[in-house]
Amino acid sequence: MDFELNDEQEMLRKSARDFLESECPKSVVKQLEESDSGYSPQLWKKMAQLGWMGILIPEEYGGVGWTLIEEAILFEEFGRAAMPGPMFATLTGTLVVLESAAEGLKKNLLPQVAAGDLVLTLAIDEPEAVCDTRFVVTRAARKGGAYALSGTKLFVPYAHVAGWMLVVGRTAGSPGDGKGIAVFAVDGKAPGISLAAMKTFAHDKQFQVDFDGVPVSPSHAVRKPGGIVPMIKPVLEKATAVQCASMVGGAQKELEMTAEYTKQRVQFGRPIGTFQAVQHRLADMFIDVQGARWTTYQAVWRLSQGMPAAREVAIAKAVTGRACQRVAFSAQQLHGGIGVDIDSELHFYYLREKALELALGTPADHLKALSAMIGT
Repeated sequence: MDFELNDEQEMLRKSARDFLESECPKSVVKQLEESDSGYSPQLWKKMAQLGWMGILIPEEYGGVGWTLIEEAILFEEFGRAAMPGPMFATLTGTLVVLESAAEGLKKNLLPQVAAGDLVLTLAIDEPEAVCDTRFVVTRAARKGGAYALSGTKLFVPYAHVAGWMLVVGRTAGSPGDGKGIAVFAVDGKAPGISLAAMKTFAHDKQFQVDFDGVPVSPSHAVRKPGGIVPMIKPVLEKATAVQCASMVGGAQKELEMTAEYTKQRVQFGRPIGTFQAVQHRLADMFIDVQGARWTTYQAVWRLSQGMPAAREVAIAKAVTGRACQRVAFSAQQLHGGIGVDIDSELHFYYLREKALELALGTPADHLKALSAMIGT
């Protein structure tokens, strides 16, 4: 693969960086984290006008029709800016709709997403099912001409502002049985839905969502021949790869902040960046960021080409998750005590990198999956 960005991709990266530096400085990041909504509808609308909400959405549904590479470039900049908001939640919901929804549902939801008028979210995890849809308990029972959805979902991002939720549930079978599972598009304001905010260390907005006989039209059931696995697997692979790009953006910013700090911080009459031990640490951080970036973009590129990428995605998450933790630790240590202070901008990245490392499977989970793929 060619790792070099083309002119359009470079333009996207530069415009995204300029926009976020101007519109989302750390003072705004802090305000958004402390707000009830966790995001700015005004910023969201501006980003939609730039086409960012519709990068993967085909032009016939009001989107830009670009590829996963452009989406990853954008999310690398979101990570670099530590920008909070439902961007990733909406991306995962969009991926489900693009992958398997009926034409009517695509025409209903996708233009609204591209225009910045609709936030989506994806609800998978349950008390007994984390990142494994086979063990989903949430049940969709036929009641008259509709489904009645009942169950509990955990860690649903930005459910409080989502216009529609994509909810994994089963119409048949028992937990552990991969058959009879589908994804249901549920109106976020439908009767029978209750939300409870979950406390998170990264200050993002996640919720427990309880469904009590929530009515769902059969036309809003998203299915694919072969069951849930061929439908949700490509969604999770693409989401994981883009999530890695966001982590790379955060780690790159941590490296730059630390390099600048070591030029300014003086000890024993000279900047600490002139000490060989500090230079070695910075070199290790650079190597980690580059290794994470190129394993991530290898996975992103294969997915954008429609090629099998399960192995590359597992490598990307395993490498990126651990590399970004090492970068975060080194940044904290080279900053000394101020790195963990909430008045320091560095703490935004440390918290986000840890949260993202644990989401969509830990590095250990992906190494285990990789081991199974290569037969060791």
